[in-house]
Amino acid sequence: MKQSSREQRLLALSFVFVAIPFAFALIRAVRTGYDLRYIGAAVASLLGAVMAMRIGKAYSSTRRGMVVWSAGAFVVATLCAIVTALFLGASVNAGSLLVGSAFGFCCAVSRVLYSLARSRA
Repeated sequence: MKQSSREQRLLALSFVFVAIPFAFALIRAVRTGYDLRYIGAAVASLLGAVMAMRIGKAYSSTRRGMVVWSAGAFVVATLCAIVTALFLGASVNAGSLLVGSAFGFCCAVSRVLYSLARSRA
């Protein structure tokens, strides 16, 4: 089935948002030469957002449902990123909370955009 230009833009924007945490993680790994914790946090954040949106797919047929599950995806993705970073040796401070919430935000937005593009197809 051919996608409309709106669906293509939503998919492209979704890929941009999901690439942001991974680009940041790769830049961090290259600059330090050894710090790979953010790569694990980015993967965990993406998996958390995907898991939350998959669970909520049946309930997100309305606009209100999409907003609720998007917020849930943000919370789950953020927690996954922070917990993974802690397991990989990061300390709990404002920086790790900021990075975790930024990764969670990017992954949740990416997943919502992807769902919006696919729901129209």
